[in-house]
Amino acid sequence: MNESEVIERAESLPGRFAGRVRPEDLDGLRSMAGAGEWRELVDLLVASLGSTGAPVTAAEQGELRSLVGAMDLPDAALGGLTVEG
Repeated sequence: MNESEVIERAESLPGRFAGRVRPEDLDGLRSMAGAGEWRELVDLLVASLGSTGAPVTAAEQGELRSLVGAMDLPDAALGGLTVEG
């Protein structure tokens, strides 16, 4: 995944997960997207989804795993996601 793909995917995340994160986290995600803070955005999204137990699909978990890997972020928090069967 190249840098443009990482940015494109990260940029879409606040809208895609808007109904599954806390409003204050959504505000932060949107702010980070506007500022180009892609690593922080992905990190906050994974933490927010994990802390609330919001469900994600296996495909969404895989996409987040790809982004975390492409950004060299720790992937331990991905284990805390609630993946729908």
